[in-house]
Amino acid sequence: MCKKLDLLLIKDVILWRQRAKTFWYRDGDLNTRYFHATASARKKKKNQIVQLEDCHGNICNSTEGLKAIAKDYFMDIFQQQQGERMSVLNAVSPSISKDDNNDLTAPFTVAEFKDVVFSMEADKFPGPDGFNPGFYQHFWDLCGNDIFTVGCSWLYCGAFPPNLNSTNIALIPK
Repeated sequence: MCKKLDLLLIKDVILWRQRAKTFWYRDGDLNTRYFHATASARKKKKNQIVQLEDCHGNICNSTEGLKAIAKDYFMDIFQQQQGERMSVLNAVSPSISKDDNNDLTAPFTVAEFKDVVFSMEADKFPGPDGFNPGFYQHFWDLCGNDIFTVGCSWLYCGAFPPNLNSTNIALIPK
């Protein structure tokens, strides 16, 4: 009996598949009225949440109660959870040695800034102020401390003036 029922259900599925194909082959893309009616019928169906159960097991039907239950539920889910992090940190082996860490976190020095300025090609790429690295290399004794002070303020506070990253472009016609 079960086999016969299964066979009938399979035949029913095949029949409906064939009818759908026939419908499509006959009307093709011209059947926009059918698709529009189908889409409109879907719009008329409105999904609603009629009632909710709160964390205490109470059923609520009022709009305000539904709002409160939903708000409480999502506030609880998205709240920062306090967890045990030390066990995770203890499982991770350090990949930077203490000496490397000390070198990386050491304060900047004037010598490092001077090395950077003097490693640039002297006659290349003038900055927004029009001066190229050769100017700063030549007058390092006068402006080196100012460059160091301003550079450290950017690096330590994390605020880099946007106009300092400007680029001069010269458009030369062919």
